[in-house]
Amino acid sequence: MPSPSPVIVANVRRLREMRGYSLSALAERAAISKSTLSQLEAGKGNPTIETLWTLANTLGVAFSELLAEGEDGMTVSEPGGGDVQLMMRGQQSPRVEVYFMRLAPGEMKISRAHPRGVREHVMVIEGTLRVGALDALAVCRPGEGHEFAADVEHRYEALLDTTRLVASIVYPYDEVAR
Repeated sequence: MPSPSPVIVANVRRLREMRGYSLSALAERAAISKSTLSQLEAGKGNPTIETLWTLANTLGVAFSELLAEGEDGMTVSEPGGGDVQLMMRGQQSPRVEVYFMRLAPGEMKISRAHPRGVREHVMVIEGTLRVGALDALAVCRPGEGHEFAADVEHRYEALLDTTRLVASIVYPYDEVAR
């Protein structure tokens, strides 16, 4: 099993300690097991993308802050075939992050709510994607996009084929902890 990037390991530990959380406290707040968090901070295991998103939300930071401060291009892969690559991380407010995502055929990602006011913009490059807030899902094909509130539980689902897309996440003013 591949181990997490040393950058992710260092960032999770640094952010947890900056907030004064013990391993147990962060695990409880994030609703993940303490052993999962302990394995991650030890540089072992292979955290899922959902686990990393959950940690970022719980720590009150943008997902890109776990990948690396100012480092574009880092990719987080899933054993099932999907991956997320940070393409750009804006430094202005509101903060905008741009990701390239690949989902394996039939792969579905359910994302917990991001901080209040966060919006996502998705543009499909290849495949067919069902995406959006759970009560307002849209189906998008190549060249089509969808914008939705991401401060509620939402879903990305590749229908049939491998799906490639670009997702932009827009954090509202003063909502992302620095």
